[in-house]
Amino acid sequence: MGVQTVDPIVLFKMLFIGYLFGIRSERRLVHEIADNVAYRWFLGFSLNDRIPEHSTLSQNRRRQFNGTTIHQEIFDEIVRQAIRHGLVDGKVLYSDATHIKANANKRKHLLKQVPVSTKSYLDELDKAIEEDRRKHGLKPFRPQKEVKVETREIKVSTTDSDSGYMVRDGKPEGFFYLDHRTVDGAHNFVTDVHVTPATVNDSVPYLDRLERQQKAFGFKVEAVALDAGYLTAPICHGFEERKIFGVIGHRRFHSTKGLFPKSRFKYDPETDRYRCPGGKELTYRTTNREGYREL
Repeated sequence: MGVQTVDPIVLFKMLFIGYLFGIRSERRLVHEIADNVAYRWFLGFSLNDRIPEHSTLSQNRRRQFNGTTIHQEIFDEIVRQAIRHGLVDGKVLYSDATHIKANANKRKHLLKQVPVSTKSYLDELDKAIEEDRRKHGLKPFRPQKEVKVETREIKVSTTDSDSGYMVRDGKPEGFFYLDHRTVDGAHNFVTDVHVTPATVNDSVPYLDRLERQQKAFGFKVEAVALDAGYLTAPICHGFEERKIFGVIGHRRFHSTKGLFPKSRFKYDPETDRYRCPGGKELTYRTTNREGYREL
């Protein structure tokens, strides 16, 4: 049997059909295309044309397309076409993450110690702490002699090592992925898709993906909307730097009986003091290594 040559555009269009109609098996996808006139028309095949074998599709996906950015380039071009047609303006963006179950048995895994990732904003936080201490007439902290590298134990699937083991309240336990998506507010077009293991918090890749969209599409983002999972210091700091108005959900705070919640304390920038609901002023003492002002 001779080698079957297929236009790469056709192979990608075949993959799109499988994705759009939930056909996960490439063998079944080929059978569906062979029997469906609409699929044949979309791919440019006549009723008598031979459909590429499933092995041709899978081998190209693994060898030719794997490790390239071609999928991202195609996605970006679709977004750019939507921008040219006035369907995307990049002013208001909505983002969220959805769990996708991995095809992996949760009982088949290995235990592995991994370092806890350091957030990219920590260096900036250290500078801000030193600046805040300097403004209040305090000396900078002495450099720490040893920086302890924290580790944590994770479960690694022996079937799908790229997935992450998820244990969250109200969610099924097992190996999952997180599908991070951003939608433009003009006409609800998806402008970014990014997949991570489920062990990666929703907020971790957010700012990088936001910046990527701004650079790739020239978005002038004015506002974003996120759920409570994104309410973190790096996210808030990132919005302040980019001058973006962020609407972020929050989890209801349950204060200890007899204590006032933080939201009821008022800050006076002129005197640089907080006033508690009881009417007393709290005077600044120091800024600690974690960036909190102690009163």
